[in-house]
Amino acid sequence: MRRVLTFALLAALLAGCGSEAKNYTGADVKAAYFRASDEGKLTRTLVEDYWADPDDHQHTNYVPLNGIETCPQAQRANANAKLEGNSVTPKAADPVNQFVVAPKNPDDNRTPSITQGALVFGTSTIAGNGMKQVDEAVAKCPATYEVRGGPSPILGTYRVSSRTLEVDGWKGVVQQIAHTNPADDVYYEDAAHVIVQRANVILYFNVTHEKIIGERSDSSVKAESVLRTVLKRLA
Repeated sequence: MRRVLTFALLAALLAGCGSEAKNYTGADVKAAYFRASDEGKLTRTLVEDYWADPDDHQHTNYVPLNGIETCPQAQRANANAKLEGNSVTPKAADPVNQFVVAPKNPDDNRTPSITQGALVFGTSTIAGNGMKQVDEAVAKCPATYEVRGGPSPILGTYRVSSRTLEVDGWKGVVQQIAHTNPADDVYYEDAAHVIVQRANVILYFNVTHEKIIGERSDSSVKAESVLRTVLKRLA
Protein backbone atom coordinates (compact mmCIF):
# COMPACT_ATOMS: atom_id res chain seq x y z
CA MET A 1 0.00 0.00 0.00
CA ARG A 2 2.82 2.37 0.93
CA ARG A 3 4.55 1.66 -2.41
CA VAL A 4 1.35 2.48 -4.31
CA LEU A 5 1.04 5.79 -2.50
CA THR A 6 4.69 6.59 -3.27
CA PHE A 7 4.18 5.95 -6.98
CA ALA A 8 1.01 8.06 -6.94
CA LEU A 9 2.86 10.92 -5.26
CA LEU A 10 5.70 10.75 -7.79
CA ALA A 11 3.21 10.74 -10.66
CA ALA A 12 1.46 13.79 -9.26
CA LEU A 13 4.77 15.63 -8.85
CA LEU A 14 5.83 14.80 -12.39
CA ALA A 15 2.48 15.96 -13.76
CA GLY A 16 2.83 19.21 -11.86
CA CYS A 17 6.30 19.81 -13.27
CA GLY A 18 5.06 19.15 -16.78
CA SER A 19 2.32 21.77 -16.42
CA GLU A 20 4.71 24.61 -15.58
CA ALA A 21 4.95 27.36 -18.19
CA LYS A 22 8.20 27.44 -20.13
CA ASN A 23 10.41 30.49 -20.21
CA TYR A 24 10.28 32.62 -23.34
CA THR A 25 12.93 34.50 -25.27
CA GLY A 26 12.71 37.73 -27.20
CA ALA A 27 12.99 35.69 -30.39
CA ASP A 28 9.94 33.64 -29.36
CA VAL A 29 7.91 36.81 -28.92
CA LYS A 30 9.05 38.36 -32.19
CA ALA A 31 8.09 35.21 -34.11
CA ALA A 32 4.64 35.25 -32.52
CA TYR A 33 3.71 38.89 -33.18
CA PHE A 34 0.45 39.64 -35.00
CA ARG A 35 1.13 40.64 -38.61
CA ALA A 36 -0.72 42.41 -41.41
CA SER A 37 -1.28 39.02 -43.06
CA ASP A 38 -3.29 37.95 -39.99
CA GLU A 39 -5.94 40.59 -40.67
CA GLY A 40 -9.21 39.81 -42.42
CA LYS A 41 -9.38 39.92 -46.20
CA LEU A 42 -10.64 43.52 -46.41
CA THR A 43 -8.51 45.06 -43.67
CA ARG A 44 -5.40 43.26 -44.96
CA THR A 45 -5.39 45.53 -48.02
CA LEU A 46 -5.47 48.66 -45.85
CA VAL A 47 -2.62 47.96 -43.45
CA GLU A 48 1.12 47.34 -43.39
CA ASP A 49 3.45 46.06 -40.70
CA TYR A 50 6.90 47.15 -39.62
CA TRP A 51 9.34 47.14 -36.74
CA ALA A 52 9.14 50.29 -34.67
CA ASP A 53 12.26 52.44 -34.60
CA PRO A 54 13.48 52.29 -30.96
CA ASP A 55 14.90 55.80 -31.34
CA ASP A 56 11.58 57.24 -32.51
CA HIS A 57 9.67 58.08 -29.32
CA GLN A 58 6.30 59.74 -29.06
CA HIS A 59 7.19 62.98 -27.31
CA THR A 60 3.59 63.91 -26.47
CA ASN A 61 3.16 60.73 -24.41
CA TYR A 62 6.64 59.36 -23.77
CA VAL A 63 6.93 55.80 -22.46
CA PRO A 64 10.42 54.30 -21.92
CA LEU A 65 11.36 51.28 -24.03
CA ASN A 66 11.45 49.19 -20.86
CA GLY A 67 8.17 50.65 -19.60
CA ILE A 68 4.47 49.92 -20.06
CA GLU A 69 1.78 52.57 -20.45
CA THR A 70 -0.84 52.37 -17.68
CA CYS A 71 -2.70 55.71 -17.77
CA PRO A 72 -2.51 57.70 -21.05
CA GLN A 73 -1.42 61.33 -20.70
CA ALA A 74 -1.64 61.08 -16.89
CA GLN A 75 1.47 63.25 -16.58
CA ARG A 76 -0.59 66.13 -18.03
CA ALA A 77 -3.93 65.30 -16.41
CA ASN A 78 -6.15 67.43 -14.24
CA ALA A 79 -7.72 64.86 -11.91
CA ASN A 80 -9.03 64.63 -8.35
CA ALA A 81 -6.41 62.01 -7.48
CA LYS A 82 -2.68 62.68 -7.71
CA LEU A 83 -1.22 60.75 -10.64
CA GLU A 84 2.39 59.60 -10.56
CA GLY A 85 2.78 59.24 -14.34
CA ASN A 86 1.54 57.59 -17.49
CA SER A 87 3.61 54.39 -17.23
CA VAL A 88 5.57 52.03 -15.01
CA THR A 89 9.07 50.65 -15.53
CA PRO A 90 9.46 47.17 -14.00
CA LYS A 91 12.92 46.28 -12.71
CA ALA A 92 15.31 44.04 -14.64
CA ALA A 93 13.22 44.02 -17.83
CA ASP A 94 14.70 43.32 -21.25
CA PRO A 95 12.41 45.02 -23.81
CA VAL A 96 11.52 43.27 -27.06
CA ASN A 97 11.41 45.54 -30.10
CA GLN A 98 7.88 46.75 -30.81
CA PHE A 99 6.03 45.60 -33.91
CA VAL A 100 3.32 47.73 -35.50
CA VAL A 101 0.38 46.93 -37.77
CA ALA A 102 -1.08 50.22 -38.97
CA PRO A 103 -2.98 51.81 -41.88
CA LYS A 104 -0.96 52.42 -45.03
CA ASN A 105 -2.70 55.75 -45.49
CA PRO A 106 -1.55 58.19 -42.78
CA ASP A 107 -4.93 59.94 -43.00
CA ASP A 108 -6.83 56.71 -42.27
CA ASN A 109 -7.77 57.03 -38.61
CA ARG A 110 -10.70 54.61 -38.76
CA THR A 111 -8.67 51.44 -39.32
CA PRO A 112 -7.15 50.19 -36.04
CA SER A 113 -3.45 50.77 -35.42
CA ILE A 114 -1.82 48.02 -33.33
CA THR A 115 1.41 48.33 -31.37
CA GLN A 116 2.80 45.17 -29.80
CA GLY A 117 5.66 44.82 -27.35
CA ALA A 118 7.00 42.72 -24.52
CA LEU A 119 9.32 42.70 -21.56
CA VAL A 120 11.39 39.57 -20.92
CA PHE A 121 12.73 38.84 -17.43
CA GLY A 122 15.26 36.44 -16.00
CA THR A 123 12.67 34.56 -13.92
CA SER A 124 8.91 34.23 -13.59
CA THR A 125 9.10 35.70 -10.08
CA ILE A 126 10.65 38.92 -11.35
CA ALA A 127 8.09 39.06 -14.17
CA GLY A 128 5.29 38.53 -11.65
CA ASN A 129 6.57 41.42 -9.55
CA GLY A 130 6.62 43.58 -12.67
CA MET A 131 3.04 42.63 -13.48
CA LYS A 132 2.01 43.54 -9.95
CA GLN A 133 3.39 47.03 -10.57
CA VAL A 134 1.35 47.23 -13.78
CA ASP A 135 -1.86 46.08 -12.07
CA GLU A 136 -1.44 48.61 -9.25
CA ALA A 137 -0.79 51.48 -11.66
CA VAL A 138 -3.77 50.61 -13.87
CA ALA A 139 -6.00 50.45 -10.78
CA LYS A 140 -4.95 53.99 -9.82
CA CYS A 141 -5.84 55.48 -13.21
CA PRO A 142 -8.96 57.67 -12.66
CA ALA A 143 -12.22 56.81 -14.39
CA THR A 144 -12.32 60.34 -15.86
CA TYR A 145 -9.73 63.08 -16.22
CA GLU A 146 -9.02 66.14 -18.35
CA VAL A 147 -5.92 67.13 -20.30
CA ARG A 148 -5.94 70.89 -20.78
CA GLY A 149 -2.33 71.54 -21.76
CA GLY A 150 -0.17 70.22 -24.56
CA PRO A 151 -0.52 69.65 -28.31
CA SER A 152 -4.06 69.98 -29.65
CA PRO A 153 -4.61 66.26 -30.53
CA ILE A 154 -4.18 65.12 -26.91
CA LEU A 155 -6.48 67.70 -25.30
CA GLY A 156 -9.88 66.75 -23.96
CA THR A 157 -11.59 64.24 -21.71
CA TYR A 158 -10.33 60.72 -21.05
CA ARG A 159 -12.71 58.07 -19.75
CA VAL A 160 -11.02 54.88 -18.60
CA SER A 161 -12.24 51.51 -17.40
CA SER A 162 -10.39 48.25 -16.75
CA ARG A 163 -11.07 44.59 -16.02
CA THR A 164 -9.02 41.50 -15.36
CA LEU A 165 -8.27 39.00 -18.10
CA GLU A 166 -7.07 35.40 -18.15
CA VAL A 167 -6.39 33.45 -21.35
CA ASP A 168 -4.60 30.08 -21.47
CA GLY A 169 -2.68 30.72 -18.28
CA TRP A 170 -1.78 34.31 -19.19
CA LYS A 171 -3.16 36.75 -16.62
CA GLY A 172 -3.48 40.50 -16.76
CA VAL A 173 -5.73 43.43 -17.49
CA VAL A 174 -7.72 45.07 -20.27
CA GLN A 175 -7.89 48.85 -20.18
CA GLN A 176 -10.46 50.69 -22.31
CA ILE A 177 -9.96 54.39 -23.10
CA ALA A 178 -12.39 56.81 -24.76
CA HIS A 179 -10.87 60.20 -25.57
CA THR A 180 -12.99 63.10 -26.78
CA ASN A 181 -11.37 66.27 -28.06
CA PRO A 182 -13.20 69.63 -27.75
CA ALA A 183 -12.03 70.54 -31.27
CA ASP A 184 -13.75 67.48 -32.82
CA ASP A 185 -17.51 67.01 -32.51
CA VAL A 186 -17.63 64.09 -34.98
CA TYR A 187 -15.08 61.51 -33.84
CA TYR A 188 -13.64 60.17 -30.60
CA GLU A 189 -10.48 58.13 -30.04
CA ASP A 190 -11.29 54.54 -29.13
CA ALA A 191 -8.23 52.89 -27.56
CA ALA A 192 -7.42 49.79 -25.55
CA HIS A 193 -4.46 48.29 -23.76
CA VAL A 194 -4.14 44.57 -23.09
CA ILE A 195 -1.32 43.62 -20.74
CA VAL A 196 -0.73 40.00 -19.68
CA GLN A 197 1.98 37.97 -17.98
CA ARG A 198 2.98 34.33 -17.89
CA ALA A 199 6.27 32.72 -16.88
CA ASN A 200 9.06 35.26 -17.51
CA VAL A 201 7.27 37.54 -20.00
CA ILE A 202 4.87 40.48 -19.96
CA LEU A 203 3.13 41.10 -23.29
CA TYR A 204 1.30 44.31 -24.14
CA PHE A 205 -0.94 45.33 -27.03
CA ASN A 206 -2.10 48.89 -27.70
CA VAL A 207 -4.93 49.41 -30.19
CA THR A 208 -6.31 52.77 -31.26
CA HIS A 209 -8.59 54.18 -33.94
CA GLU A 210 -11.37 56.73 -34.36
CA LYS A 211 -15.07 56.06 -34.02
CA ILE A 212 -17.98 58.35 -34.78
CA ILE A 213 -19.38 59.77 -31.57
CA GLY A 214 -22.27 57.48 -30.61
CA GLU A 215 -20.69 54.38 -32.16
CA ARG A 216 -19.93 51.51 -29.83
CA SER A 217 -16.31 51.05 -28.81
CA ASP A 218 -14.62 47.92 -30.14
CA SER A 219 -10.89 48.47 -29.60
CA SER A 220 -10.73 46.05 -26.65
CA VAL A 221 -12.37 43.34 -28.77
CA LYS A 222 -9.69 43.87 -31.42
CA ALA A 223 -6.90 43.86 -28.84
CA GLU A 224 -8.08 40.59 -27.32
CA SER A 225 -8.36 39.03 -30.78
CA VAL A 226 -4.76 40.03 -31.52
CA LEU A 227 -3.69 38.62 -28.15
CA ARG A 228 -5.25 35.23 -28.88
CA THR A 229 -3.48 35.01 -32.23
CA VAL A 230 -0.13 35.67 -30.56
CA LEU A 231 -0.75 33.24 -27.69
CA LYS A 232 -1.49 30.41 -30.14
CA ARG A 233 1.97 30.89 -31.60
CA LEU A 234 3.58 30.98 -28.17
CA ALA A 235 1.84 27.78 -27.03
